[in-house]
Amino acid sequence: MTILRRLGLFAVLAMVASPADRSSAALGSAIIPEPEANRHGLTRPWFTQIQMDRSRARLRHVVLHEGILYAQTDRAMVHALDAETGKTLWARIIGRPDHPSMTPGLGRDLLAVVNGSRLYVVNRYNGDLLYEVQVGGAPGAGAAVSKKRAYVPMVDGMVMAYRLEPLTDPSRELGTAKKVLTEKEKAETEEDRRENLRLSQEYIPPLSCRSFGKALVQPLVTSQAKGEEIVVWPTDRGFLNIAKIDLMREDVFAIKYRLETDAGIAARPTYLPPDPDKEAASGVIFGASRDGFVHAIEERGGQSLWRFSTGEPMVQPAVVVENRVYATTQRGGMFCLDAETGSEIWWAPHLRQFLAASKDRVYAADSLGRILVLRADTGARLDAIEAAASPIKMINSQTDRIYLASETGLVQCLHELELSEPIRHNLDRWMAAAGERLPTKFEDQTPAAGVEPGVGLPPIGGEDPLTPKGGDPLAPPARGPGDPFPPFGGGGANPDPLGGAGGDPLGGGNDPFN
Repeated sequence: MTILRRLGLFAVLAMVASPADRSSAALGSAIIPEPEANRHGLTRPWFTQIQMDRSRARLRHVVLHEGILYAQTDRAMVHALDAETGKTLWARIIGRPDHPSMTPGLGRDLLAVVNGSRLYVVNRYNGDLLYEVQVGGAPGAGAAVSKKRAYVPMVDGMVMAYRLEPLTDPSRELGTAKKVLTEKEKAETEEDRRENLRLSQEYIPPLSCRSFGKALVQPLVTSQAKGEEIVVWPTDRGFLNIAKIDLMREDVFAIKYRLETDAGIAARPTYLPPDPDKEAASGVIFGASRDGFVHAIEERGGQSLWRFSTGEPMVQPAVVVENRVYATTQRGGMFCLDAETGSEIWWAPHLRQFLAASKDRVYAADSLGRILVLRADTGARLDAIEAAASPIKMINSQTDRIYLASETGLVQCLHELELSEPIRHNLDRWMAAAGERLPTKFEDQTPAAGVEPGVGLPPIGGEDPLTPKGGDPLAPPARGPGDPFPPFGGGGANPDPLGGAGGDPLGGGNDPFN
């Protein structure tokens, strides 16, 4: 056999390689090996492959909320992962797989998904369906969630506020109110409350608020205290709307203040709660617009505190971490601003997206998909990490962790070697704003009795019309003998070839979907 014929045969074999082999090779290339992470002063404590049909489904959204990652595919599957271990807490099909799903919205206890023209609200701790309603009109983005409402933005500029009325068991409430509980009893009571959340099924007509332009960005709920609930959303006509519902009346949803810019707003607003050590302090809302300005607006009075011109359009949110605001431009470049005054602290070129920050470092992505490491005090570049194989890079303003994902469902976490416990940014402010206890570290949670993460979970919202009979679309591809790529997560007879944490990433263990 001539050399040319051999080369031709090799080319044919490469073309007919099984989808499982090609998928496994792609997954392997997306993982940042532990030695490589160590070389950059990082560790990769875990990685996991979420269970999905990689031949048809693609991962679309990854959202972090109070220690839980929620990963959503374009087939309506939502996975809840422990953000510190990567263990699957629960997994559910929320809605119809053949309908588009918007970015999940998260509140204290609830997770809301707009799928097609329906709103689904589930218990974020175990994935149980609590409420479902047909949305009147065409949704423009994902819902925002407060303690008692889900806000759905519509393409025509209307925002609908759906009432979510919690139900309580009087006997349980009476039993816990009669005595002083020990710490163990408090924990058991809270676990029981989370496990048995219920919402009233009585239909209450939603409140509505009209805005000028199309509402194509997910709203943001800021305050939920002091007798009012405040929600913020932008439109494509350049308006940033700040609306409220009076919690004493609960019959009027109206715009309280409105900021007008010279171009549309494509980025979701961000929020810095008031300083609990300052009396009568107000929270601050930050917005980034296509006209190149970062705006800081007082939540209480609606006054403009400052605005900063980057000189270029912005489509990414202005991210607030501690007392700094990070703003990236569409053409590349990141500004670090003082959150109180809006003055520039430093600027770094070529950056497209903020990723995370620790005490001494800032992590951002450039146009080539690399992770650039910067000094937090000067913005000077320290290092670069290749991560182009993980195109989904989550903006994390909550902790110092870096979360990366591929469209085929490989999710991994990175953090600095010495930071075994995550840094919670602005924890004191968020605790005061919530008016309740928030965890000071990521807490282990256990799945509900009878809930088995992974394959075989019933869909929420009806049967999957695209699932062929006799086959599970979420089952991983069969592995043949001699497969050089053992299951991800290692453990047992299949140790992690790249040094990842052991244990089945899809089974057992801990709890929900933040």
